Amino acid sequence: MNLPHPVLKNAAALAAAVLLPLAAPQAGAATVHTQGPVQYLCGGVGEGALHRLQAQADKFDLGFWMVKGPRGEYLADVPVKIAQHGKTLASFTAAGPLCYLKVPAGTYTITGSHDGTTRTIRASRGEMGRELRW
Repeated sequence: MNLPHPVLKNAAALAAAVLLPLAAPQAGAATVHTQGPVQYLCGGVGEGALHRLQAQADKFDLGFWMVKGPRGEYLADVPVKIAQHGKTLASFTAAGPLCYLKVPAGTYTITGSHDGTTRTIRASRGEMGRELRW
């Protein structure tokens, strides 16, 4: 059996080690979803995922957290509804405590439900640190 030169084998292994992680999706990477005029990105479960999500903030123009209690414990799997002028524009389950939206100019009603209790806030495009708190 005629094997390639050892230097070539090492170079190929090194190239694969460097390039393969770039081709594979990041574990826990959040996905931007679109419903009507609303694009949204939610997540942030775990410190690494939260930092990766926060690094995307400049691509969005409205952001809110879902927390509970006086210490602001993070929530996930919260059903959320985004509405404007009484019309629901998007409805989804937030995968983590932080959601970013890309929306047309205006003010929106954001509603979330947790443990049988509904919370609602009004937020305008440009606001990034709002909270739904239970």
